[in-house]
Amino acid sequence: MSPVAGGRFEALCGALGFLATVREADDDRVWARVTEKLAAALDCEAAAYFVLLPQTQELSARAALGAAAGALESRRGPLGAGLCGWTARYREPAVVDDAYADPRFLKDWDEATGFKTRRVMTVPLFDRLELTGVIELINKRGGPFDDADLTLAQTVAQAASTALRALRLESQVDKVTAHNASILENLGGGFIAVDAHGRVMLCNPAAKRILALPENMPPNLPADQALIGIPEMGEILMDTLVKKETVKRQDLWWKSRGETRVLGYSTLLIQDPRGQVVGAGITFQDITQFQKKS
Repeated sequence: MSPVAGGRFEALCGALGFLATVREADDDRVWARVTEKLAAALDCEAAAYFVLLPQTQELSARAALGAAAGALESRRGPLGAGLCGWTARYREPAVVDDAYADPRFLKDWDEATGFKTRRVMTVPLFDRLELTGVIELINKRGGPFDDADLTLAQTVAQAASTALRALRLESQVDKVTAHNASILENLGGGFIAVDAHGRVMLCNPAAKRILALPENMPPNLPADQALIGIPEMGEILMDTLVKKETVKRQDLWWKSRGETRVLGYSTLLIQDPRGQVVGAGITFQDITQFQKKS
């Protein structure tokens, strides 16, 4: 491996290593660090990260590096204006070796700051197919930007986008899980769910209280072991799982500590986003006081 290729490989590993440490889906913060790492990896004099503002269809600089970074961070412009605007409008990267010879380049920033832009590489940022921003890398010191540089930048950008999306989804799942857990914890009736293999996934406090189950019952027990004191319920859950049929407002008679009790119950099927059955559940109440055995 050549020194140049080795350097790019190390840069890629460093960027991916950074993304593995990200724990919050703070887009501006992550993209600012990605821009910093790409600028260092490609030995650039300056760099900037622009976010797309969908309402106004503008690019707004959120992070900048280099001698004129302070002025660059205040930049804002419409799609189509300048090399970054062109990249945002057409969703295509741009690699330019002589900025002043390219009609897309805007000289006003150089004129305002005294900075001399020579070489530019711009990379569009996506969340799946939706454009979210642009990274601009300026004045690579070692020579013109090449195809390998572009591949490195695009690979890191795609990895960062994937990591951010995964973190956002994880955050949403955590919120939904916490919400659902709160509902189950405070539910007055019992709820038990088993997975496709018949192992108990969920058993809320009310279920343990009604069925006199141990508070520290181990997770993932087979239903026939977890519900050894009321095997009929385990059979109902497995029957629901196998037949993929549910029932509503049924009665289950059972003996608890020598006393006959009556549970009113309904069953349900648990499906994944594709509609595949991945488990079964049962909701129930102790309705003994409302029943008289015939």
